[in-house]
Amino acid sequence: MKVLVLNPPGPFCRAGSRWPHSRKEQPTGIDYHPFPFALAYAAGRLLADGHEVCLLDCIALGMMDDDLAVRVSEFAPDIAFMETSAPSFRADVDTMHALRVPCIAGGAHATATCAEHLDAGFAGVIVGEYDQVIASAIALEPRPWLALPDHPAIEHAPLVDDLDAIPYPPWDRMPMEKYNDPICLGRSVTVLSSRGCTHRCEFCTLAPFHGKRNYRMRSAAAVCDEIAALIERYHPDEVYFDDDSITLNRAHMIGLCEEYQRRGFGLPFCCMGHATVQREILEAMAAAGCRAYKFGVESADPDVLAQIPKQIDLEDVTRTVRDCNRLGIRTHATYLLGLPDETRESAERTIDFALKLGTHTLQFAIATPYPGTALYERAKRMGWLTKETWIDFDPAGEAVLSYPDYSAADIVEMHELAWSRWQRHMLFHRPGTLFHHFGNAFRREGVRGLARLARYGAGRLTAALGARR
Repeated sequence: MKVLVLNPPGPFCRAGSRWPHSRKEQPTGIDYHPFPFALAYAAGRLLADGHEVCLLDCIALGMMDDDLAVRVSEFAPDIAFMETSAPSFRADVDTMHALRVPCIAGGAHATATCAEHLDAGFAGVIVGEYDQVIASAIALEPRPWLALPDHPAIEHAPLVDDLDAIPYPPWDRMPMEKYNDPICLGRSVTVLSSRGCTHRCEFCTLAPFHGKRNYRMRSAAAVCDEIAALIERYHPDEVYFDDDSITLNRAHMIGLCEEYQRRGFGLPFCCMGHATVQREILEAMAAAGCRAYKFGVESADPDVLAQIPKQIDLEDVTRTVRDCNRLGIRTHATYLLGLPDETRESAERTIDFALKLGTHTLQFAIATPYPGTALYERAKRMGWLTKETWIDFDPAGEAVLSYPDYSAADIVEMHELAWSRWQRHMLFHRPGTLFHHFGNAFRREGVRGLARLARYGAGRLTAALGARR
């Protein structure tokens, strides 16, 4: 069967992102494109099972609707598969209809909103992890985990236990030079060593997508075999592990670091994990060549953290950063403004904490309760939503949560304040961060990247310096 596997066009960050959002009129300074692992693994599975596949990541390719129509006409698929998201749903539906072939939807958003997808005209929806069951789904025959117009799904797709057995993504069909993470240095390749997370943050879409909190790991040998293949093909500057939380299992992380070091790749790596890490794990990471580490803090208010609930101690977070600094590992922390129980005062404490923590880079985002999450159900029950439908959700500068004493406008104001203060802090206290971003822009896109980042940065810094606080 001829299968089109699609990350649809539009100004969106969707497949591969844990924070889907639109890219509105003002482009970001960093040309960020996450590697769409589930789509890539799905294409690999279909190819291994003998199907003809056209994999198009329209976002990374910069492919617009007209270009997609030409490619679809040339390939003439029998069926299509795409990921969707709340911010992009209207555009995704338009794309689906324009394909003029049956189209299956999948991903965290489709899993949570099966009925709306079927009502919009999708031929089916895979509930849960889709990448290794997709070859069965394209027959559009009843399966317990495949929602069809006349056949509701009654369970999630079975979780893949043997991650080592999954075929590699078809890298040769993907714009590998476009995939990156802002923390990485120069050109990077992205790898997963595990799936899932055991924590219970109620804003997170992972557990609803997988169907349960299940942490599964690849063997260190299999991961490093894949890295060796990527290095031979693409000669990257760095490796990025985009695991949901790579440091959850001590034995896994230390074993991976030891194997990475034994292989002698000679490349630094970055990874994403928990905000508190045992010193022994950080030492193993540093010895293997870890250059940068990402983690989520979300809030500096213990009451807000308890509401989520996120089980971290802020003193332990401070220790993690201090240990990373001592070991020569750069750090990147993420924060969510607008979570339950936050106030303007506690938001300011979070901003103060973020600037004093001493991470090399950081990110502030607005909390958005995506369908399927516990936060979404709670927000509906409590009357906190400012939108009548999730189709209007977009966390790119807009708040959809509003509390009796802390409005959506307050949340947006605090978000703008956070970025303004970080821009000033970066200019006067973290100039190395500016050099990092400008260096990356040049390595990835040359003068064009420098010019775009300079225009963006000048606007942000002007706004920051002109801010009242």
